[in-house]
Amino acid sequence: MMNGKQFRMASGCRTGVIGVISLLLMAPCLLAIEGDLGNPFADEQDTLSRDGLAETERRLRVMLADTPKDDEGRFHLGLVQFLRAIENLGRGLHHYGLNPTERSEFFVRLPVPENPDPAEIDYEGFLRLLEAFGSDLLQAEVTLSKIKDPDVKLGMRLAEIGFQFDSSIDERVGIQDVLRIVSGRDMPFPESNPEMLINFDRGDVAWLRSYCHVLAGIVDIYGAYDSSNWFNTFGKRFFPRVRQTEFSGSANLMTQVLLRDPVKLHSLKMHLIAVCELNAETWRHIRAETDDDHEWLPNAKQTDQLGLPITDEQIDSWLAAMAHLKGVFRGERLIPSGLLGYAVPGSKEGLGFSVAKFMDDPPINLNWERISTQGIDPKYLEKESGREALDVLVMLRVAGAFNGPFGLLGVIRMN
Repeated sequence: MMNGKQFRMASGCRTGVIGVISLLLMAPCLLAIEGDLGNPFADEQDTLSRDGLAETERRLRVMLADTPKDDEGRFHLGLVQFLRAIENLGRGLHHYGLNPTERSEFFVRLPVPENPDPAEIDYEGFLRLLEAFGSDLLQAEVTLSKIKDPDVKLGMRLAEIGFQFDSSIDERVGIQDVLRIVSGRDMPFPESNPEMLINFDRGDVAWLRSYCHVLAGIVDIYGAYDSSNWFNTFGKRFFPRVRQTEFSGSANLMTQVLLRDPVKLHSLKMHLIAVCELNAETWRHIRAETDDDHEWLPNAKQTDQLGLPITDEQIDSWLAAMAHLKGVFRGERLIPSGLLGYAVPGSKEGLGFSVAKFMDDPPINLNWERISTQGIDPKYLEKESGREALDVLVMLRVAGAFNGPFGLLGVIRMN
């Protein structure tokens, strides 16, 4: 029973990411939603299954133009756009013949089928693939950001979700297979909820928006610095036809990293600030909930559907860390000189490192040997006196709160 509302769901999501992604995506994945029997969006699950994500998005846009105040329809559209971002990435990886057994790097964990006739890929082509993914994610985030209804609610059955990574065949990859590959372990749905019915609500809107920023930020990392030498070396593990790209920097990325696009570091900073702010919004809504209706992210008094219950201690430690990191990225907190001394010998006591300044005006050549001998460029250092600093203990409390066999999954799920 859903308060008089019927929810039909379908869709799929698969977020394979991170190698640095890993489960980042485990979380967000997919959907299709419903509302009252008279809701014009109520038949879109069938459209999604029959016509695919692109046609479903087109129809939702038309419907939303007629009912612009319908936040349930807007949530549906944002979720479909998120799903399209994941599926489009998977299709791109399939186009280039991603090795289905190689899962060690970010953004190449999607379980795409083998391609017997792959196209050739080079470093620039790989970056364009990621850029398109980031652009799709931000389109979904903009849609979701317009949702204002505090009582918005959408239902979905995760067990019915699948992705069509090869447009030439009807076969779809199920969500359980996706989660297993991304997380590296079996994650069976609980016997009490075999269809994995989840009712997403207002807190989950902020949570999914945050994940859009997380993943778009990771795309910025790839584009900010020249990693063509890395791609020339390791790309062959992922793709069968790799065209080499000339690299003008050091062969050892631990010695020298060349800046490719400084704007992307500033963009990354803004994404990270948004993540910190949306985490606070997410848990403000979720902690205010008094129901217990098949929650995706439960508060400490609600029932968890994934077997990863959340405690108030975990939420408190997480939010404290997010608040600290927000201060770091906004330039309100410095990395203290005491901590810098462990990483950069010769760091001057009383001068903290401004991450915000570094990301707004990064060096063209990040030469680690020069930093270790000459220290950090003074333009990134500020006097610590009277300033707040990153408290390492606040960050360590997160590790303590999520200690256990599923600790990493818990952290990734939080956002």
